[in-house]
Amino acid sequence: MPLPRTILRMLILSIVISIFGSLTPGELRGSSDTVLLGGAHGTDVYDPVTRVQPGGVEEFAFFFIDPSSNIQGFTITACFEAPLVALPGTFSVEGTVVEDVGAEYIEQQFDNVDDDGDGREIIIGILVDFLPPFSGQTIPPTFLPRELGYFEFFAPEEVNCFKCYNVEFCDNINGTGNVFLSNIAVIGNQSVPPNMTEPGQVCVPATAFFIRGDSNSDGIVDVADPIFTLHYLFTIGAEPDCLDAADADDDGLYNITDAVFTLYYVFGIGVAPPYPFPECGLEDYPGDDDFNCTTPSPSCPICP
Repeated sequence: MPLPRTILRMLILSIVISIFGSLTPGELRGSSDTVLLGGAHGTDVYDPVTRVQPGGVEEFAFFFIDPSSNIQGFTITACFEAPLVALPGTFSVEGTVVEDVGAEYIEQQFDNVDDDGDGREIIIGILVDFLPPFSGQTIPPTFLPRELGYFEFFAPEEVNCFKCYNVEFCDNINGTGNVFLSNIAVIGNQSVPPNMTEPGQVCVPATAFFIRGDSNSDGIVDVADPIFTLHYLFTIGAEPDCLDAADADDDGLYNITDAVFTLYYVFGIGVAPPYPFPECGLEDYPGDDDFNCTTPSPSCPICP
């Protein structure tokens, strides 16, 4: 009975990597400065946390750092927690250094089965120069995290709110096949383990419920809110649980104008705060102000 195509490809990858290093099965040689990391896709600055709404889909990425090596390929093997689901076939290198160097072999496996004895797993295979004429292209050194590729996680509605799920690099896993693989980088025709790995997290939710203008998170917009804001801005008062709620005029800034805006509303000479107000809700279009609420507050403790 012929092997399934995905298993066959991963077997080929394992054989090719062994040939590159002239290794016996399961043997790794050398050392590297390579660091593998997990985190959010498409950010200007590396962020280990990806956030997703219950019932939603979000992209998660793998990164590397290596200041000294030209890398010929990677095997990335990672484990993650239920009930997250890694969506099969979604791994992409578009816009990454792997696409830039024209990697010729990219393979993926996603194991979302809990009762197969090894939990939920991800295996990614990347070889840069895999096909004739073997021109010797490699992934260049980098001192900063560079993205290798990304895929999509689905968070079912029953996912636990206000929790972070780990995505960890783990060795000796077989994904959906029978070949056990581990995290390696191919450097100088040798298969070497990374010097360090840093897990990423998928956290729920991406944005939590809040009430605009309720800077002290007591569920009521009244004179106590501008007082709370002024104490925070000008004395040693506590920071708001949710800066989006404290941004009463929704201008993307948290400053004295928010206190004035709220006072005008409370005393009947100004307009009401923008949505969500006066009930708990979510912004229709979450802004780029880094104010998005991610934790429950006493005023809006439920899962969005």
